[in-house]
Amino acid sequence: TRLQGDWSSDVCSSDLVRLVLPTADADRREVSLIQLAQLLPIPTVCSEELAEIQPDHFVLRYLEGCWQLFPPTDNDAFGRHSLGIDFVQNARFNQPMTLREPLAKAAGLRANRRPVVIDLTAGLGRDSWALASTGCTVFAFERHPLIHFLLSDALLRARLEPKTQDIASRIHLYGSDAREAWPDTIKPDKDTVWLMDPMFPERQKSALVKKDMRIFHDLVGSDEDADALFVWARRQPANRYVVKRPPQSPALAGAKPSMSISSGRVRFDCYIKPAASLTQ
Repeated sequence: TRLQGDWSSDVCSSDLVRLVLPTADADRREVSLIQLAQLLPIPTVCSEELAEIQPDHFVLRYLEGCWQLFPPTDNDAFGRHSLGIDFVQNARFNQPMTLREPLAKAAGLRANRRPVVIDLTAGLGRDSWALASTGCTVFAFERHPLIHFLLSDALLRARLEPKTQDIASRIHLYGSDAREAWPDTIKPDKDTVWLMDPMFPERQKSALVKKDMRIFHDLVGSDEDADALFVWARRQPANRYVVKRPPQSPALAGAKPSMSISSGRVRFDCYIKPAASLTQ
């Protein structure tokens, strides 16, 4: 199983997380995800033992119909808000992204063009969701076991809701590094769009980052191999490669983009033609 995978952060390593399994009378419709949760390399406790969990531990718990990661109770830096992913209750995810949005422009979407997208760093799934909302088929990779698990939960719930099921059905999620476990069923070609959103450098003032997002940042850590992943991706067949960056950050791997599309807090660097001479 890939669930032993990339626990890259010391702040939320696998030995600092406890899995609380739902009680027998809880909503058990997500039986497959409960079984998946038990494959995570983290200790399991039952609901009755919740009070015995150490205050410096994160808690992965099924509550109010979804899986959520709760921060340690002894660390105010994370606040008290849990980290969860939800595409159903938030109205902004129920409507398709317009073609005027910077991400749509960067991906080269047009009225009659909906390419296959390969998202190499799915994270919380927001960019994958936005592109799928326009009609694109998205193959999304997320290598951190906990983030992959939370995103799997969100997509399952979205597939069960009439208003979101069409979008969710276009996203195919994989819990691996694409370089290490490439599915034979995905065959990129000259029309494929590759997307990367490496973890942004940490802001100097942590108050600028929402506390639930602080959990995500500390959980995943920095993508130190982002350059290598980008170099690998550019060797694959494609129409273009899109990299999401902070406005003032240098281009990934020092590669000059064909064009950039800025949107306030982010910049999309677009590489239109494959690179034949990048080195690892």
